[in-house]
Amino acid sequence: MDGRVQLPVIEFLKKRFNVNYVDVISEPGPNRILAEQNNLNVVESIFDRLRISVRQHGSAGIAVVGHHDCAGNPASQQEQYRHTLAAMDCIRRQYSNIPIIGLWVSENWEVREIS
Repeated sequence: MDGRVQLPVIEFLKKRFNVNYVDVISEPGPNRILAEQNNLNVVESIFDRLRISVRQHGSAGIAVVGHHDCAGNPASQQEQYRHTLAAMDCIRRQYSNIPIIGLWVSENWEVREIS
């Protein structure tokens, strides 16, 4: 959701997946939302939008993004890594046939792939 993160992530994903456009499914703290699954309405909303992106838009991959100074997920970088990996597993259960990656955006707005 954070506008500071959007452009660096979009540019990274365009190069990473060799695409011209990137669909953005934005929520505050999506890695935590999908990892913890405490609000099933929001989780289902994310998956509804993800279905459109994958099925109708033919998305080449899916990225789960965490970032420094996140208001929606004010956890440490290490904890956000755990959230991101758990969120990737959550998505993989429904989308095993498409690449799913995790990204971390640093305090300098540099994007790094995590695993």
